[in-house]
Amino acid sequence: MNRTILIAVILAAIAVPLAADEVSSPSFFIERIEVRNATRVSPDVVISESALRAGREYSEAELRDGANRLSRLPFLLSADFSLERGTERGRHVLVITISETKPFFFLLDGRVILGESYIGSPNDDSLANGQEAVLGFRWFVGRRGAIHVGLFGADDDRDYTASYSAFGVGYTRYDLFGTRAFVTLNLKKPFGNANGGGELSPQIVAGIPLSINQTLTLDYDETRFDTREREYFELGTVEEGFTQRILSARWSYNTTNRPFVPTSGTIVSVTPVAVWADRKGVIYERGADDRIRPSRLTSDAKSLGIDASAKRYWELSERDSVSAGVAGGWATTDERRNIGDISYDSTFAVIHAGYSHSLWDRARQKDGDSRFEFDVRAARRSRERSVFLERNNDVLQISGAWVRRSSYGTLRIGLGYAW
Repeated sequence: MNRTILIAVILAAIAVPLAADEVSSPSFFIERIEVRNATRVSPDVVISESALRAGREYSEAELRDGANRLSRLPFLLSADFSLERGTERGRHVLVITISETKPFFFLLDGRVILGESYIGSPNDDSLANGQEAVLGFRWFVGRRGAIHVGLFGADDDRDYTASYSAFGVGYTRYDLFGTRAFVTLNLKKPFGNANGGGELSPQIVAGIPLSINQTLTLDYDETRFDTREREYFELGTVEEGFTQRILSARWSYNTTNRPFVPTSGTIVSVTPVAVWADRKGVIYERGADDRIRPSRLTSDAKSLGIDASAKRYWELSERDSVSAGVAGGWATTDERRNIGDISYDSTFAVIHAGYSHSLWDRARQKDGDSRFEFDVRAARRSRERSVFLERNNDVLQISGAWVRRSSYGTLRIGLGYAW
């Protein structure tokens, strides 16, 4: 049943209209592009991310799409387009007036979800692409680069990957090969996790533009947790350690108008995932005499999965918007262990709908936003044939939150209930 739902999600994602608007509209020849109010952000990066180039003609719809692409960048609050006279009749200068975020940034979800279950953030486009908290600094260096450093919490809500907190530092290179392609190199050090601390671990992310609104994002993420020795009364000294490697390729189609709190547009993604996890330590099992005893454990697990999601936002007015979406995921895990091999499948399927109301008018929203959000989600999760955990539960979650997006970051505070 869950695989059928996932297939339906993927088909719905692929079926989203990707063609450009066919309605005829005037075209404007752009002889030059000028970026104004850029103090920290590189103008070259702004022009590159707009996907607009001097010396070409663009329709009103294409210019509007370019403005949306810039407005959903995390380091810009807004990007306004205007046309000025060029050197000759019929030629124009495209002026991009931007409002930047600060070098310090944060993304914090302070909602409290009561009840027995939790189904992720209302603005996650799936259950497998979220981060609970980010806190850091960003500096642009040169014409096409940016350095970032900070703390983050990784919680993708998959059954077959480990959640953790980490300190990280990285570098992003934009505008590769004269396109919107980018590469990010990160080094991170986990801390304060159930698996202990961690060692410096690498991550590399490459974004490849497939079209104006489509991107293929390749991600290799390795996390090495500390190897340590612990004393157990029945086993003596046991060496414990854990390493996780995640390889994913995410195709996405995005026409939304801003990050974190979009109010219009469509976002669709399909993400195949491969995970390798090596663990050594202790496992507690029930013996023939019905007593629970610890045993030494070494394991080598491999998981293959796919996540898919589709979400649409509609603006009802300059302050009100609604949204609806579906998400699904399936994975199979095979784990070879010194005490016996296991395998299991894990699946999830979600359908959700939301409403948001901005406390600010559209003119003021250029400096951020302050809005109320309401969200309803229904989910089914299952994990089958697992020695440790077998679950097959349906969850309904409702939540309300106040969201404030400013030049310093995005804060969500609210309350919800899941049952």
